[in-house]
Amino acid sequence: MSRTINIKGQLLIQNIQIAKEILDELRLDIKIENKRFIFNEYDAWDQIDENQKKKEIEKIESLYTQRFNKYLEELAEAEKLRIKEEKRILREEKANLLIENAKRQGYKLKKQIQEDNTIRLVLQKRTY
Repeated sequence: MSRTINIKGQLLIQNIQIAKEILDELRLDIKIENKRFIFNEYDAWDQIDENQKKKEIEKIESLYTQRFNKYLEELAEAEKLRIKEEKRILREEKANLLIENAKRQGYKLKKQIQEDNTIRLVLQKRTY
């Protein structure tokens, strides 16, 4: 008895690239359609086991979930680093602006290296 087997995954795919990488690695005859994993084939000789295909889709979905979570963690880490770098640049710009203003007003700049290897800038008023 011939039939068409339609099995649709439950997981909604948010990153198609990761899903395609997983399908390429596993080389199963499962496709992506409407942002879901889907198996849709004609079974002429009743050789395809539906339960096996459901398990394969579940396996693919679990792998996708793991990789997508890792991808999100990497994005969050990159965002933290970007924000940290922007804050550092902003602090340096403010410090340079303060130093320029102090020099214009007649202050003398003195650098002190502290015990924890940080540099402390001290502005001393010039007396004439």
